[in-house]
Amino acid sequence: MITIEASVSKGWLHKNGGFIFDNQYYLDPVHRWEQDGIINKFVREKFPRYAIYNMEANLLQAKHVKENHVLVGAIQPNMILATLLGAKFSFYEDTDADVSGKPLEFISDSSELPPVSAILEHSLVKDLENQINLINETRPGLKVIPPFFWDDSGRATIHGIVTTSLKLTGDNIMIIMMSDPELAHAIHQWIVDAYIILINHFSRLAKLPVTSVHVGECSGTMISQDLFEEFIVPYISQLGKQFGAVRIHSCGISDHLITSMSHIKNLKIIDTGSGTSVGKIRKLMGPEFVIHIAPPMEMMMEGVPSAEILSWLDLTLKENEGGPLQIAYHIERDYEIMNCLSMHDELERRELITNKRLY
Repeated sequence: MITIEASVSKGWLHKNGGFIFDNQYYLDPVHRWEQDGIINKFVREKFPRYAIYNMEANLLQAKHVKENHVLVGAIQPNMILATLLGAKFSFYEDTDADVSGKPLEFISDSSELPPVSAILEHSLVKDLENQINLINETRPGLKVIPPFFWDDSGRATIHGIVTTSLKLTGDNIMIIMMSDPELAHAIHQWIVDAYIILINHFSRLAKLPVTSVHVGECSGTMISQDLFEEFIVPYISQLGKQFGAVRIHSCGISDHLITSMSHIKNLKIIDTGSGTSVGKIRKLMGPEFVIHIAPPMEMMMEGVPSAEILSWLDLTLKENEGGPLQIAYHIERDYEIMNCLSMHDELERRELITNKRLY
């Protein structure tokens, strides 16, 4: 089974539609819901035949999105964790949000980590709780999608272990893993415990049971296989035991990590960047394992012949050998749209998909 699903970036939306993504967009869920409704219409008009949507890159699932969904705390997970530790949100009108500050940048001992249970008392958590309660009380026609969730599938979403520790400590975590592995393990255990507490808390509050977990280990490609095995696999496995099916994401070429990824408990999906061998994953994980892959961004840029992306698509389909495969990509402001659409059209020409939208 082959599927293809794409999203548009905030940079592309600002460039082509003039949309603004300020602090109100992120911190006022009803305002965001209203603006997203306008954006959804804009995207439908731009791509009436294609599965291209206004949604966070590779996190939402179109079949689980409804017009009455209102996203509360729809902020990247490691940014939430960093803010709970003292970082400050940074919002930009024409691109994705971020945080300023690395709250664990100078940590030298595990005793400096705050008690995990204390995070539920943070003002940000309380603000998000109040938003959920207010929407439930005053807008019964809307369905709250709480923090760490992006649709109503029940798939919780977090950043990966080292991807989060990089946000909290900066590059220092790379040194800490080698110079003070005990501290690195303590930081990573704190991250897992914090995510588990927060996911369970907001799941209960919004009455949205957890069915699986997406772990965005975006920075994992910078880690050796041995370090990945020691400092990442055990912690994602804890999440797999706690929440069930794991979808692990890794940006870029990840061939050196596939074997280590296969050791994660309850691993059900590998979602990886361009350049990773689909054939290697298929050979190791078997014909029924679900693979998600992103096309090479350099082949979707302006001025690049569409033949290049179609050649990549042909190789990917051959290596996949007919197994379940999803192609997903995020349209950035300088992409050549015709290159993107050519993948959809080629898959339809081969009778592998039918071009249509779900919402």
